[in-house]
Amino acid sequence: MFLRLAPEAGWLSAEHSKRVTVGGGSSESATAASGPTFAINPAVGLRTRVLGGLLAGLEFEGVLAGRGKIEGTIEPTPNGEPHDVWPGEWDLHDRFGVGVNVLLGLGAGGNSTQGYVFGGIRRMWSEFATSGVNPQNGERGEQREQRARLPATIGLGLLLDRGWLVDVRLGYSRSVTEWTHEIPGVLLDYGYSASAVTLSAGIGPPR
Repeated sequence: MFLRLAPEAGWLSAEHSKRVTVGGGSSESATAASGPTFAINPAVGLRTRVLGGLLAGLEFEGVLAGRGKIEGTIEPTPNGEPHDVWPGEWDLHDRFGVGVNVLLGLGAGGNSTQGYVFGGIRRMWSEFATSGVNPQNGERGEQREQRARLPATIGLGLLLDRGWLVDVRLGYSRSVTEWTHEIPGVLLDYGYSASAVTLSAGIGPPR
């Protein structure tokens, strides 16, 4: 059994798409934005030796996200149609989450340094917002919702035995979140695709 507490820094890139459907016609617009992210990840799990010394592990982690958010602006589609996409700001903000990871060591055991690959999935509780400004009267409307985001992650790690265990990881994750909102006479399709590169350095008690 092991415990791990790791600060995590990353760079998150997100693209927000909006499609407006009125009657038989539709218009779509999408823009991208990026920015830094920060989180604290406590984890608990099991590591063992298999197949002559290879490292294998399973862990469950929590994610306590920082207050930063990704912000962008939807570009309008000025075609003079009732289904035009209006300009508006949007943002994506992770709040907290849980996840599970599988680890497989790259080298034989018995050394103070062990490399491994890992993969997993997180369930993030995230806040999504999108807005639009009516070009005819300047009125602004906004929809803000909390929805699940499910980033899948792969990466490389290095486990250093320095009395206490130091666990350094470089990961890449990606998620796609989509939903539909309907108001009288108008169908709105929203999409948020997000990818991130993260670096964490965890510390755990001695073996």
